[in-house]
Formats: sequence, C-alpha cells, structure tokens
Amino acid sequence: MSAKPTTTLITFATMALLVFMSIGFPSPAVAEDGAADLARGQKLFALCTQCHSANGGGDSSFLAPAIAGLPAWYVENQLKNFKSGIRGLHAEDRGGLRMYPMSLWIRDEADQKALAGYIESMPAVATKREIAHPGDATKGVGYYAVCGACHAADGTGNKAMSAPPLVGMSDWYLFSSIQKYKTKVRGSAVGDVYGPAMIGMVATLPNDDAIRDVIAHIQSLEK
Repeated sequence: MSAKPTTTLITFATMALLVFMSIGFPSPAVAEDGAADLARGQKLFALCTQCHSANGGGDSSFLAPAIAGLPAWYVENQLKNFKSGIRGLHAEDRGGLRMYPMSLWIRDEADQKALAGYIESMPAVATKREIAHPGDATKGVGYYAVCGACHAADGTGNKAMSAPPLVGMSDWYLFSSIQKYKTKVRGSAVGDVYGPAMIGMVATLPNDDAIRDVIAHIQSLEK
C-alpha cells in the first residue's frame, strides 16, 4: 500500500480516538425486543459527523455519501464488512480506506446495531446533483432493468436480496461505486458474498455515459 493511504488511516484513526475520548463509552442499553438504543446510537454518530455531516447528508469532499435514513440492516452489514476488511482495504479505494479505521471504533455488534438504528431514524436529506455531465434518464431505463431485479423497480431496495435503496443516494457516490465494481476495487474481496454479483451486473454498463444514464433514471424515481 502506498504512503498516502497509510497516512489517511493514521489521520482518521487519530481523529476517531479524539472524538471517542470526548463522548466516552456508556454501557449500551438495548431494548428487550432487540431494537437499537437511539440515545446510544446518537452518541456514536458523533464519530460519523466528521465526514458525513451532522445531518447525515454526506460530503463529497470527504468521499462520504449521504447516509441519513438508510435501512438499519444495510448500515449494520456495511459496518461489519468494513470492520472485517471485506470492504475498504483495497489500495485504490480512497473512501474505503477512510471508513475502515472508523469502523474499528464501533466496538461490538450492540454498538453497530445502535448506530445503524439511529441512522435509519434520521430524516433523509435531499442530495445535491454533483455529477459532471448528467446522463439521459430515458436511455437509463433499459440499463436499469438489470439493477431493478435486486434493487426493485422503484429503486427502494430489497432486504431479502441484501440490495440497498438507490433512490436518494448521492449521484457522485453511485457513479464512484459502479466504477469500483467495474474495476473490482470493490466486490472482489474474500468473503464478499454479494460483491461478485454486483461485478457481473455492472458489466452490462459499457461505458461512463451508460453509468450516467442509469443514474439519471434512478434520480427520476425519487419522489
């Protein structure tokens, strides 16, 4: 790994330590039915605000997508993937290399569940259109047919297939994620159960114009 990613890891790990020293580690309070403790999740979210913003709306300058309102099951799965190294350790995954050390501070499954529950409870934030040269939503309809098989025709996702919602996601993040799957920066790690399927799916998008078109269609689904 190059020196730059290593420096990034150290810098963000140090920031994480400072934040967690300030908020402390109160014992997690989990309701009898297993629901996450939102108060605990809110404390843990202080770590996330450094990049994802206080309202969870994300910040492209930190390579941090909008996360407010994402399903708890998806957030929890991604935290586990980052912590285990299934996601975020590829040398070319700049955003992932920032998330990996952050995930290590979410110490156990109870905290992962609490944080994920709090993020789900947050109101979704309307994302800005940041992608250069927006695509053609009409052309994107055909390409999206493949995506819709898992992510649903309306882009709201499908828990049974571990497919997160696509509507409401930052356009730059969708573009970046698709490119990462196409180059196997994401989805090729040992233990990534669903990554190979995504790599196969994005192969149906022949070029960047097609990626922009399918993103334009996804944006057209937003209500």
